[in-house]
Amino acid sequence: MRLIKKSLVLLSLTMLVISNSVMAQTTKIFGNIRYNHVSPHVEIKGVNPLNKDETKNRPHFIFSYNNNHQLSKIINKSFNIKKKHHLASFGVFKVVFTYEKNKETRVFFDTKDQPMANIKGVFKEIYQINNDGFKHQLNFYDKNNEPMESRWNISEYRWQQHNDLVIENRFNLKADKQALSPYFPFNTTGIKYDQSGNPHKHFNLNDQLQVVNNEAGIAYYQDQYDKDGIHTKYSYFNQNDKIVNNEWGFAYAINNYDQLGNYIDADRYDIDGNKQQSSRLVKNNLPASDIDKKEITRISLGYLVALQQLSPELMKEVMHTELSKHFISTSSDGTQKIRPTTYKQMIDFAETWNKDGTRFPPNPSNKAVILDSYNNMASVKLISDNWYEYLHLLKINGQWKIKNLIWDYNKQN
Repeated sequence: MRLIKKSLVLLSLTMLVISNSVMAQTTKIFGNIRYNHVSPHVEIKGVNPLNKDETKNRPHFIFSYNNNHQLSKIINKSFNIKKKHHLASFGVFKVVFTYEKNKETRVFFDTKDQPMANIKGVFKEIYQINNDGFKHQLNFYDKNNEPMESRWNISEYRWQQHNDLVIENRFNLKADKQALSPYFPFNTTGIKYDQSGNPHKHFNLNDQLQVVNNEAGIAYYQDQYDKDGIHTKYSYFNQNDKIVNNEWGFAYAINNYDQLGNYIDADRYDIDGNKQQSSRLVKNNLPASDIDKKEITRISLGYLVALQQLSPELMKEVMHTELSKHFISTSSDGTQKIRPTTYKQMIDFAETWNKDGTRFPPNPSNKAVILDSYNNMASVKLISDNWYEYLHLLKINGQWKIKNLIWDYNKQN
């Protein structure tokens, strides 16, 4: 009996060790997912592997695998470290993968384990796979399991192999062919993978599957990766293999990453090697520069000056057309409600409100205090003879504008 008990204890310990070993092998943690602006045909790959201790205070993804070494789940704890791309991101907290014969299904969940639409706007993705393991079709479904279109008006992807390319076509629910994306007019495309399985070149093809220029004069773009699978550079070429500028005026971009391997921004260059203005948030401009502070103050006070001096043109200059301005009014019975003022009303007020010249003192007291500023945003406290006001300003296309405003009467006067 003792021998049996001892054997059972040893068996239990052995099973525990095996179980822990299996668990350790079925979960991996990565700092990033390989960047993909090419196609959903590209396999999901974790890059920048981390150990558990390294995940405590940094973004990461948790990959889980089934007994067949297939992805079964991805938990997204990336904390919005990078601008989300329709093909490179999930836009959800959890992705669950299931497999049947010749089929892979992906469904998406929020932090409360409730189904949600992913960044493409779809609830379920089903891949069809042939006997050789090649993914040849993808279809999108809504929360009722009905076919649907993505935010790019695509309901189905189809792929086939042709020489060393994977040929891709996309269709809506009416079976009409769709471009790669609404902002990039590649139609039938050819994907060329490198030896590491990274999408290396992406071609625009005609009906004969020949490489041709699209309407912007681009025939393909080329991606480069480092030895760890981090996306480092992308370039644009015409059908004669000559580097060209794209629609946004640059020919190639070199990606920048921080010490943790997280994307910061890209340095962009034209065909002559001239560097474009960087998209990064320049740290020495955070908070706002002295020049910006002067402009923030001028725009904030300009709102009052426009009323005082009957200047609708100045009011148009300082106010954003999507202005949100509000005041809490109190009725005779003490009931309070929020009262809005529109952009159009502000323009009208600048024409008429002080027409009799009695709305403000002869020498108005206008004071603007910048409470805080960060990159393209600023918060301002405005004090005048008439009102106390709090303003939110945004810098859009190089111009500061008043976007939000709440106010109350200056009861001290």
